[in-house]
Amino acid sequence: MYEVFNVGKTLLLDGQPMSLVTPAGVEGWIDQAITYSSRYDQVRDPLDGQMKYRCIYEKDGVDVPFVLVNDPDDGDGRVILFSGMPDQPPVIRQRR
Repeated sequence: MYEVFNVGKTLLLDGQPMSLVTPAGVEGWIDQAITYSSRYDQVRDPLDGQMKYRCIYEKDGVDVPFVLVNDPDDGDGRVILFSGMPDQPPVIRQRR
């Protein structure tokens, strides 16, 4: 079960400091040529209790990782969870 606490510019998600980023935010990093990496970790879905994967992004020069969330204007703003381990990050665009 997720426990979320606001601690200023970041939040604690399951006791770990994280920032939030939407797919559009990651696309903005790509457009601005910001260097980042991504990885997946496994968490329990609080809605159905199943183990799923969430995408974690790390930007160069930023100490706190970002967790990928739905855009609150277009969806529920929750952490995006994947049933199986994706082969690649969910936000991939060719750099121009």
